[in-house]
Amino acid sequence: MYHEVAEELIQDILANKYTDKLPTEKELVEQYQVSRNTIRKALDVVFAHGMLRRVRGSGYYIIKKPLQSQTVLNLSIGFDKNSMVSGGPLRSKVVLFDVIEADDELARRGNVHVGEKMYQVVRLRYLKDKLYSLEESYFPRAVVPFLSQESVEHSIFSFLKEAYQITGNTSENYVHMQALTARQAELMERRKDEQIMCLDGINYLASGKVFNFSRTYFAYPDLALYYHTQSLDI
Repeated sequence: MYHEVAEELIQDILANKYTDKLPTEKELVEQYQVSRNTIRKALDVVFAHGMLRRVRGSGYYIIKKPLQSQTVLNLSIGFDKNSMVSGGPLRSKVVLFDVIEADDELARRGNVHVGEKMYQVVRLRYLKDKLYSLEESYFPRAVVPFLSQESVEHSIFSFLKEAYQITGNTSENYVHMQALTARQAELMERRKDEQIMCLDGINYLASGKVFNFSRTYFAYPDLALYYHTQSLDI
């Protein structure tokens, strides 16, 4: 239950329903009709996603996005959750949907075995009618036995949660510059070999199995990256 409350709070923050501070725990308990413990767990999730600052004795304050950027990619949330993208949801145009076997490069990138069968999904994604990204995603069939055409046209992660109760436990993200191939450049209406910012991501189940890995090439103007950290005593 607390996951649903957390997701709604995140969506409300992204939609600017709360622009400065969240209601008190007591007010949230009344609003969602759940226990205080559920609210506290939900707040922990939202905090871990980098949406809030805790101020002892005062409450939870909204972390405001940089003034110099219109669009912020919050790496603490995960760009694949299209309902979580500020200004979203994203609209998808499916370019390729197929079953392939992992070659050496994909096996290395996705931490899977060479020859492993997986769904390949290539999508152009749009935010406010502007190209946001080119997304190349892979889903090992040993973990994800079926993807529907409808799911790849909308939210794959929502489908996985509803159909298989698959939710990510941990993820690894790597931001780097990458040269576009001729095909990628054609799809994005860019130049071949143009260097563009991209994000490699691997998502794991609690068991340690990979259920998704992807490479996303970003095209949206004025895009900023944000991530959230906590101090650790080491």
